[in-house]
Parts: sequence; C-alpha cells; structure tokens
Amino acid sequence: MKKAAIMVADGFEEIETIVPYDLLTRAGVLVELVNVENKKEATGANGLIIETPIELRGFDFETADALIIPGGPGYQVLAKTPLVEDEIHAFANNPEKILGSICAGSALTGQLGVYKDKDYVCVPDLNQDTFGGKFEKKHAVVDGNLVSGISVGGAFEFAFDLIEKLVDKKTADKLKKETYYKL
Repeated sequence: MKKAAIMVADGFEEIETIVPYDLLTRAGVLVELVNVENKKEATGANGLIIETPIELRGFDFETADALIIPGGPGYQVLAKTPLVEDEIHAFANNPEKILGSICAGSALTGQLGVYKDKDYVCVPDLNQDTFGGKFEKKHAVVDGNLVSGISVGGAFEFAFDLIEKLVDKKTADKLKKETYYKL
C-alpha cells in the first residue's frame, strides 16, 4: 500500500488538506496527517479542527511514498521548521518519491529552490522570479516527481495528479467519474 504524509500546522488551508486526504484515501493510499508543531490537533485557517495523531518528531518519512505541503497561513510555521526543509529536499531529490505542494505550500517549495529549471504553479501572489523555474498558470502542474497546485480552486486537479503519480491514471479517472468531477 502506498503511503502519503501531509504536513500540517495551525493555519493550514482546509480544502488544500482535506481534498487530497480524502481522494488519496479513496484511491487506496494510506494518508498520515503529521503535525509540525508536535500537537495532537491542528486548527485550520477557517477554524476547522482536525486530529493530527502523528507528531513531526515521531514520523518516519522513509516509509512515505509522497510528502504533501498544503497552503494557508500555517505554511509560515512549516517554513521555520528545519526538518520540514530537510524532508522537502529529500523528497524532491528522490525520483522514487513524490513531492506535492499547493498554494503557499508551493511557494515555500519554490523558496527552497526545488523548482529550479522545473515547471510549477503556486498561488500567484507569492510567486517569485527567484524560484528559477517556469510558472504555469494552471490548476495543477506535474514535472517529474513534483506535483504543484495553484490554490483552493485547484485542489481536485492537484489531488487527481497525485493519484496518477502514486497509484495510476485508471484509478484517478475512476475517482473523477465516481465523484462527478466532470459532468
């Protein structure tokens, strides 16, 4: 069974976290919510409280096939956590692993130099020329083992791209049909 870790902190963007969590789970991926602040729950940017049973210091990232970085104001907490930076680089530099990031999470990934010479998308307000890649104005972009999403409006496309990379296109297409993603 494939496994994905979603890093969260207080201020995480709910849709950018819950949509990938839900759709990946439906695709048969074990999804773990890892709290960067080492707490048992996290409060989203819009007040949703979720249980986060796994603390950052207690998670073995070697066991994960994918690392997902959502946006929201909580990305600033992730940006100040050295282990987060280490894991983002570890996943980005391992072609056997998937690094997914969306909105401000993609901006953080860009600030860390991961998008150098790559195609990507992040929330346009946080895009910087210093990321060194090619900004694509799309809901989601796949470049090698990197999957990036623009914002809340791209959460489904982002999640389906993650499923294609982690599981397969057939499963992603099946879920698109089952969830009435496109009529």
